[in-house]
Amino acid sequence: MSDEADLSARPADLGSRDSRWVRVLRRFAGTDTGVRERQLPFAVGFGLALLTLLVVPEVATHPRAVAGASALVVALVAAAWLLPWHRWPAGAQEVLPMAQLAAVALLRAGTGGPSSMFGALVFLPVVTLASRPGRRGMVLATAGVMASVLVPLLVDPVARPGQAVVRAVFVALVAGVIALTVHEATSRLRARNAALDELRGEQVRLNRELQRDAVVLEEVAAGREHAYRHLVSVIDAVTEQAIVATSAEGVVEVFNLGAERLLGVDADDAVGRPVVAFLDREGLRRNYRAVFGSDPVPAEDDADDDTDDEDTLLFSAVASPTIVAQTSEADWVFHRPEDGVGTVHLSVTRRADAHGSTLGYVFVAKDVTAEREATRLKDEFVSLISHELRTPLTSVLGFLELVLDGPDPLTDEQRHFLLVVQRNARRQLRLVSDLLLTAQVDAGTFAISPRRADVTAVARAAVQDAEPAAAAAGLTVQAHGGPVEIEVDPERLAQVLANLVSNAVKFTPQGGRVDVRVAPTDDGGARLEVEDTGIGIPREDLDRLASRFFRASTATRRAIPGVGLGLSIAKAVAEAHGGTLDVRSKVGEGTTFVVTLPPTVAPPALEAER
Repeated sequence: MSDEADLSARPADLGSRDSRWVRVLRRFAGTDTGVRERQLPFAVGFGLALLTLLVVPEVATHPRAVAGASALVVALVAAAWLLPWHRWPAGAQEVLPMAQLAAVALLRAGTGGPSSMFGALVFLPVVTLASRPGRRGMVLATAGVMASVLVPLLVDPVARPGQAVVRAVFVALVAGVIALTVHEATSRLRARNAALDELRGEQVRLNRELQRDAVVLEEVAAGREHAYRHLVSVIDAVTEQAIVATSAEGVVEVFNLGAERLLGVDADDAVGRPVVAFLDREGLRRNYRAVFGSDPVPAEDDADDDTDDEDTLLFSAVASPTIVAQTSEADWVFHRPEDGVGTVHLSVTRRADAHGSTLGYVFVAKDVTAEREATRLKDEFVSLISHELRTPLTSVLGFLELVLDGPDPLTDEQRHFLLVVQRNARRQLRLVSDLLLTAQVDAGTFAISPRRADVTAVARAAVQDAEPAAAAAGLTVQAHGGPVEIEVDPERLAQVLANLVSNAVKFTPQGGRVDVRVAPTDDGGARLEVEDTGIGIPREDLDRLASRFFRASTATRRAIPGVGLGLSIAKAVAEAHGGTLDVRSKVGEGTTFVVTLPPTVAPPALEAER
């Protein structure tokens, strides 16, 4: 049996608990009872009366009246079966029980009048009329009963009128009480049936919706299962990166092939273990202290399970940065299965539901041990070479100045040679200084010493230093702008402008010009522009200009000398001041570098650089 059929049957089951007479009323006088069913109780009762007359024929005192009543009942039954009552107003059906009252009156008149044994039949049409909607049926039933009781006076002149009237009133009152009782019962039954029908319809509707929802949920579940299997297959296909998915508590749930290769642990052994078990514990403790400012101390009541409790605490420090940013990235030390420890670049992403509650975390790790070691060795090499070259070059330049300014006379040729040596030594010293500054920026030890200074004066000094090279190249170099005093490190700013102006001179053909403009900004800071009419920079190279040792394709094609450190240093100095370095360029038309500086260097920014 279908669910819908079950739901349809439930109201009927409820009705089975009703009393028997209520069920009889509902069957033959309920809201769903047809015209034919309403005639059956009376027809059966009248038939029993006729059977009684056949058994006891002497009861019939006026056979014609009995015959008339019988004919009327047959006509009523035929009318109930044959006439189209559904096409007529509902009130038309009240004609049938009124005619039944007339048949009862004729039967009583033909079977002894006031003493007739068939007077009880009068209550059957009363029940039928009283079960009709509205109170009109009760009025008609009461009046009809009184009339049917008074009819024997017309055929029995011997009857006492006073007693007949009293009997008629009494029977009418009893009929009225019965009619009222039946009407109230059928009204309640009708209301209950309507409520049950409404509930049945609602249950059927809800059942259909549940069935539709079940189909949708099944499709969604199948889709999620397919998506999950697809995702797992994609994750397993990634072998160059380790992908680990955990629960909200940090317990491993997914462990791909890349993670197996990186950590040397089978997925079956890794699933169910805390993810922090694969990272260096001392590094995790340092991270916990950095995040929470204290050591990860397990609770006293967890003394028997200190390791698990500490794992939970350590994982909370790993996961905490993702609460706001959703994703965090950092280098972590992990244990290699064969050769000690290594370094991974770990990206942690928090998975959340629609309400923001944490569902779990996804760890994506890449082995960067070789890269970080190469970077460390390169930085050590640059720092070492810078210090080893800076000291002798400084000494060489010092002795050159002593020779050039000494009391012993020099020939013109000797002075020329010494000046060439001095120029190249200074160039090498600048290169070594740039390398050392780059190493300081990468190591996080780069610092500035800000003080109140005139930015325009620094720009004019940079222009004066570049004038000899510009004159030799056939260029015009000029500084524009009035005094602009802000908090700045003049030496570092001079280094920025020297790099930008020297680049502009180097990349501008003969006959061009370089303009350095200084202007105050709306917030009280300074804006410096170095504009040239040089060869320009391709659009695809602009985003990489500030990278170390990067040179634009226009410079490499023309074999213009340089090592690609000037712009990275300029950007580092500008950012250390809390400013920015921007560039606009078009190939063949020129380039403009813009340095924007705030009015003061905020202490937090300064400390961050240190």
